[in-house]
Amino acid sequence: MLLGDVAYGVVCDIDLSHTRPYVKWVPRKATPKPKVRAKNARQSANRDDAKQQTRAALVSAALELFAEQGLDVPSLDAICDRAGFTRGAFYVHFKTREDILVAVMDQVGEQFLASVFAQMPDLASPTSPARGGRLHQAVRRFVEAVGSGAYPLMATSGKGPLVRPHQLLDACARSPVVRERYRDLVQLSVGAVAGLVKGDQDDGAVRGDVDAETVATMALALVIGAQTMNDLGLALDPSHLASAIERMLARG
Repeated sequence: MLLGDVAYGVVCDIDLSHTRPYVKWVPRKATPKPKVRAKNARQSANRDDAKQQTRAALVSAALELFAEQGLDVPSLDAICDRAGFTRGAFYVHFKTREDILVAVMDQVGEQFLASVFAQMPDLASPTSPARGGRLHQAVRRFVEAVGSGAYPLMATSGKGPLVRPHQLLDACARSPVVRERYRDLVQLSVGAVAGLVKGDQDDGAVRGDVDAETVATMALALVIGAQTMNDLGLALDPSHLASAIERMLARG
C-alpha cells in the first residue's frame, strides 16, 4: 500500500473536533460516513484485485518462459516484459527469482494434484459409472494426464515436458527454498495416495496386509524414477507400470 493511500484512509476515518458546530443554532448536515467508508472499501477492493491480477500475470509469464526456455534462462526483465509490468511491480509481490519459481511450482503442482485426487466418484453408489477402487481412479487419471501431456514433468507423443526433471533437481540443489517446496509437494502427494489406499483397504478393494504409507511412498518413488527415465530418453509405458502396481496390491 502506498503512503498516500494510508494517509487518505486515516484522514477519512478521523472525526476532528474542530468540525463540530461552534454555535448551537448553526445547522449541521450529517456526514455520510457509511458512504465514505463504503467508497474506501470499494477502492481497497479494487486495489487488491489489481494486485492479484498483476501477480497472476507475472506468474503466468514466468510459467510460459520456463516452459519455452527452461528454468535457468529467463531473466526477471524477460518475465516482466512478457507480463507487461515493471521490475517495481515484480518486487511488490516477489523478493527474488526463487520466489516466483516457487509460485509457479505451487500453481502447476496444486492444479495437477487437484486434477488427480479431487472429487473422487462415489464408488459405493450402485449408479456410479466408475469402476475399481479410489487408487485405481487416481492411477487412471494420472496415466491419462501423462498420455495427454498434462503431467508437467514427462514428455509424451513428441511433446516435451513443461519442466525438465533434471532442471528442477538442479534448482533444488541450488536453492533450499525451491527444494523445500518440491519436498512439500511430494509429501502432499504421498499423503493423498496413502489416504486412497487406506480407504480402499477399508472397503476391501486393496489387500490389507500392506502399510498404506509405504505403498504411497513406493508409488511416488516410481513416478519420480519414471520421469527421470523419460528425461533420459528411455522408453517406458506408464499404463503398464500402473497396471503392474495395481495387480500387486489387489486382493488374491
